[in-house]
Amino acid sequence: MKRFWLAAVLCMICTLPGLAFAGDNPWDRKLPFESATLHYALSGTQAGTEDKYIRDYGREMATYRKATTVMMGMKMINDTIEIQDSNWMYSYDMKEKTGTKMTNPQKFMIEEYNKLTAAEKKQVQKNAEAMGTSVMKGMNGKMEQNVTKILGYSCDRTSVMGSTIYMLHGSPIPLKTETNMAGMKMASVATSFKEGEAEARFFEHPAGIEAVYNQESDEMSKNMAVQMMTMLKDPDAAKKMSESHSAESGQGGGAQDNKKMMDQAGQMMKGILGN
Repeated sequence: MKRFWLAAVLCMICTLPGLAFAGDNPWDRKLPFESATLHYALSGTQAGTEDKYIRDYGREMATYRKATTVMMGMKMINDTIEIQDSNWMYSYDMKEKTGTKMTNPQKFMIEEYNKLTAAEKKQVQKNAEAMGTSVMKGMNGKMEQNVTKILGYSCDRTSVMGSTIYMLHGSPIPLKTETNMAGMKMASVATSFKEGEAEARFFEHPAGIEAVYNQESDEMSKNMAVQMMTMLKDPDAAKKMSESHSAESGQGGGAQDNKKMMDQAGQMMKGILGN
């Protein structure tokens, strides 16, 4: 379930700078293709394979991962299935025969945005580009568009918190990920990408395993959505973010109040990565 959280938060952070150019609801966007099948090779601390199946323009995804993780001389076998739709995210451990489910965090973002007035929606889109850039800067992150091609597809590069992610241009679909964090080095590279292929059988839930509802994760997701939308609809958001950077550099006053805006974004990642 942590992988779900990490993917959701990184997606939100990476999407911020482009929100001003998105459609009616920036968090309810379609992928540029209806369905696809991707295969990845995993290497480093965690070695193995990952297969991802996508349909309904990204609203439904199924991810099958089989890998071996070696840490401090200990070997762990991972065999998981993750299935998500517009409402739910399910995670199954095929080795332990256990499962959990939580509300798709993107659903909360869509709901919070739809609650806004027309004026607030305009303010959100106005702040998105400036605040997204500031959040990335505060995490020592960097975003670059169309930096390279992988499997013939143009990719954007995002570097943040020890990870470098190459995403299919204009989408949250990674084609290459490199991570170097807390002594762990891992890489995930797409070996094939076929559009128009996603067999229905891969979206079937494992028989005999009950997915237990994770209320705590739902509460965290809801909280995160409310906080992010509060930040984005604030008419003074960009100004506060700018003042926060100046205060941290010792160039201005009011550091305690202004820094709070920046800390809210940072808390998203702390909850995922733990202590």
